[in-house]
Amino acid sequence: MKRRFFLWMGLSVLFTSLAICGDLPARETYKVQRGDTLSAIAGKTGVTPRALQAANQLKDDRLKADQTLIIPAPKIKKNAKSTRSPLLRGEVYVVQKGDTLSGIARKTGVSIAGLREINHFQGSALSIGQKLSLKRPESAAQPPLLAGETEDELESEWADGDLAAPDDPWAEIEELKKENAALLGKWSNPDEPKLLVKAAMGFLGAPYRFGGFSAKGIDCSGLVKKIYQLFDIDLPRTANEQSRVGMRVARSDLSEGDLLFFNTRRTGGHVGIYIGNNEFVHAASRKRGVRVDSLDKPYFKKRFIRAMRLKGGDDDL
Repeated sequence: MKRRFFLWMGLSVLFTSLAICGDLPARETYKVQRGDTLSAIAGKTGVTPRALQAANQLKDDRLKADQTLIIPAPKIKKNAKSTRSPLLRGEVYVVQKGDTLSGIARKTGVSIAGLREINHFQGSALSIGQKLSLKRPESAAQPPLLAGETEDELESEWADGDLAAPDDPWAEIEELKKENAALLGKWSNPDEPKLLVKAAMGFLGAPYRFGGFSAKGIDCSGLVKKIYQLFDIDLPRTANEQSRVGMRVARSDLSEGDLLFFNTRRTGGHVGIYIGNNEFVHAASRKRGVRVDSLDKPYFKKRFIRAMRLKGGDDDL
């Protein structure tokens, strides 16, 4: 009888433990692929590199192919104060004393023409406390696909805000020119832009990899950042952030090394480097990798937003 009693007690404890474990959420895992980096995996899975290291007891960021990583659940901070500007509430900007339309465009990343179109007003007059919408209706947010195009024509990157395409991309240039005339450096000699183009062309054929930053796999903003690092310019990591750096130039005034930005169908936008002859080099989709395309191609012609110059000669400074 005593043996049966202890046997039943043991089984009861076992079934209770299984029931409790069954209520726990399954831990997500990721299998390391060749060429993966800890930061790239962090970007894919939505956690920080430090969290990945802690969850997998990694002493450094070295990884092995086919290694299985535990993906920790993102921490939810309760009652955390928002780090977003108090002037930005959701998709609305509240006009403050001293604000100008060009200043708001620079702060929010929405063009002057875009602000006017979204909020249905002309001119530049603003009133303190006025609320400006920053987002178009969903149906108008992205241009439609052209005949023969697919959604994979370009890969979007780092979901951190759309690059809004104005109706007339160059109507606002003169208004923004004084505030945006911020070149990050000067070419050391007239041949340096050609050296930059040559460095960028050295990546032709490299595979596309979201979050990648090497010839083994790279994305569009990673390519731009890596090339300009060779010329002493440290750029932000995302296409959206890169679109707000430097001096804006008209499409008719493009020079080798200028950055070109496009409004793709997904969040984040797309960037390439102008190489002359109306062509640019960029990390396209996973199927195409780093390649050269023409601005005259209908897909890019329709979605071109702006061009930014980071370095210039004596005439630009």
